[in-house]
Amino acid sequence: MAKRSILLFAVCFLMFTLAQGCASGRKYAWGKYDTDLYYHYKKPQDREGHMERLKEIVDNAEAENRVPPGLYAEYGYCLYETGNIDEAVVYFEKEKVKWPESNVLMEKMVRNARRQQESLKRSSSTAPSQVQEEGK
Repeated sequence: MAKRSILLFAVCFLMFTLAQGCASGRKYAWGKYDTDLYYHYKKPQDREGHMERLKEIVDNAEAENRVPPGLYAEYGYCLYETGNIDEAVVYFEKEKVKWPESNVLMEKMVRNARRQQESLKRSSSTAPSQVQEEGK
């Protein structure tokens, strides 16, 4: 009977140990990304709230050094959409450094952001001269 108890204990212990080995920890710090994305899709007019929550997820992931792929790029794109082009480029560059496989896409995003920035500069610099010419 004692041998049977020891054998049963050993089998249970082995199964428990194997089960623990199969349980995977989270590799990336997603935070509440999925919930936030769901609410953003349901209520897209709350862009500022979405950006704040996304920034919080980015900050927490950086603090743990477990930034998921695409998170920098998504936050950078949110910044780009709101006109914060310089800051958007910073996050596109971070994505490129952290995830080298995104290099081609991030280069295009940086190039497009710079083009947009130049276009905005040109349009703002020509607007005052047009007003002066109309006033003559």
